[in-house]
Formats: sequence, C-alpha cells, structure tokens
Amino acid sequence: MARTDAAAQTAGTSTSGRAAFLTELPRFGMVGLLVIIVVVFSVLRPDSFATTDNIRTVLVESAVLTILALAVMIPLIANDFDLSVAAQLGFASILAAGLPGKQGLSVPLVILVVLAVGAVIGIIHSVLIVMFELPSVVVTLATSTVLGGIVLWYTDGAVLYEGVPASLTDLGQKDVVGVPLPIIYMVVVAAVLWFILERRPWGRYLYAVGSSPVSARLAGVNAPRVRATALIACSVLAALAGLILTARIGSGNPSISNAYFLPAFAAAFLSLAAFKLGFFNPLGVVLSVYLLAIGVNGLTLLGAPSWVEPVFNGLALIIAIGLARLSVGKSRKLFSGV
Repeated sequence: MARTDAAAQTAGTSTSGRAAFLTELPRFGMVGLLVIIVVVFSVLRPDSFATTDNIRTVLVESAVLTILALAVMIPLIANDFDLSVAAQLGFASILAAGLPGKQGLSVPLVILVVLAVGAVIGIIHSVLIVMFELPSVVVTLATSTVLGGIVLWYTDGAVLYEGVPASLTDLGQKDVVGVPLPIIYMVVVAAVLWFILERRPWGRYLYAVGSSPVSARLAGVNAPRVRATALIACSVLAALAGLILTARIGSGNPSISNAYFLPAFAAAFLSLAAFKLGFFNPLGVVLSVYLLAIGVNGLTLLGAPSWVEPVFNGLALIIAIGLARLSVGKSRKLFSGV
C-alpha cells in the first residue's frame, strides 16, 4: 500500500512538473527563436556571421536602439504612445554635435543641456496629454514634426561633424575592460528600469494604471502623476540615446532618426510576447531588439538588398502588434489610453 501511495505521489509530482514546464515555456519562446536564427545564420555564413567582429558590431550598433525602445516602452505600459521618440533622439543628437562646435559649450554642459531639453519635452507632453487630456498620438506626432523642422533649421540639412570634441566621442567609442561603453550604458539603463518596474512601488503603480486606470485610482494610485512621470522618463531616455549616438559616430545627422522609429516600436511591442507575457517589460525589449538586429544582420550578410531592412522592420511591427493582441487577450483592452 505504501509503495502504491509513493508511486502515485511520484507520478503526481512528475505530472505537475511537466505542467509547470509547459506553462512556463511560452515565456521563453522568443529565446528559442533567437537561438534558431543564430544557428541558421551561423551555418549559412560561418565565415562572417559567427565572428567576434560581427557580434561586437551587432551589440554596439543596437545599444542606442535598445535604449530608445526602452524609452518607448515606459509610457506604453500606461497605454500612452510617444511617437516622437525617434525625432527626440535625432534632435538630441544634433544638439550634442552642434552645441560644442557652434556655441562652444563644454562636454559636461552639453550633456546637461541635452538631458534637460529632453526633460522639458517630457514635461510639455505630460501637461498636454495628462492635464489637458489630449490624445498622446496627436500630441507626440505634432512634437515629432516640430522637432524635425527645428533640426532642419539648425543644420540647414547638413551633417554636423566639425567641432565635436574627442572628449565627447570617447564616451561612445572607448571600451572599459574590453566592453564598449554603449553596451555598458544600455545594460545599466535596462537593469535600472527592470529594478524600478519590478521591485519599486512606482513600477507597480505604472502597471496598475495601464491595466485598469479606474481600479488604480480606487486603490489610491495617483494615476496622472504616474503617467506624467512615465512621459518625462521616456523623453529623457530618448535624449540620452541621441547623446550616446553622437558620441559613438562623432557627428549629428539630421535624417538619422528615420532609421530608429519602426524598430524601436517593434521591439517594444514584441516584449509583450517575452518573459512577462502580456506586459511590456525591459528584458523582453532587450531580447526583441537583438532578435530584430540579428535577423537584419544575417539577411544582409546573405546578400539581401537594402530595401529588405525597412520591409523586415515593418513586418516585424505588424507581427509584434498581433502578438501583443494575443498576449494581452480579451481580458484587457490594448492601447485604451490612446
């Protein structure tokens, strides 16, 4: 009898273990997809894909995009869109390149000014979107257009590279213990965001506002303040991304923001299908950025034409939104705050 009970208990434990494994498996589906993509491209292009130089290039080139995608993610958690993040990145990049050369500002002052401008843009967004209850899509689309016009006025449509000091480019081109600084910045930003969102009250409040603003308010959460803080944090991170971009490439390009818009949003939405299913999350964003980057990199090494990248990113965004809908399910309305 004892043996029978023990066998039944063992079988029950085994069954529950398999059930738990199957339940957790979808959270790591994108990790498996990334592994498959890496293996496929490594087999197809062993001489160029799976090399130290190529891996380093992908990691460094995608660091700025990761920070921008993390910026996109923050207000999205509360169902607010910031469609101006790429324009803010471009504006910050131009300021970082132009202020030292044209206005003669020191590097520390340039950093402070760029981040302060980002904060001001975020405050303007929070006033218009939260206080005056204007649609976030309309407000940030208008901001994007305004910033684009200012960039063209400031640069005359030309790339700014004269007068960019070496002390600024060192911040984007040097290594620390063999690790490129842009990667370190990205890891720090992602880690801090993860800690705030998962371990601090503000993170819980932000997710609560995104899930149900009414319930959050009834629970005592100051929803307007949480949304405003999210919009400001988004703009500051976008400014930081632009600053790092100029430090890395040593110039400010008035049209560079175009390359960042779609992949940043695609990565943010893909995070809904990774790790914390149905919720925007930093680890999912990081994974999604590199999933997209490795896909584009592998296709390029296979000889794909230049038009493949924008098509790839556009399709990725559509797929990401579809996965977002499936991950959230019918129990929670997606993008209800737009």
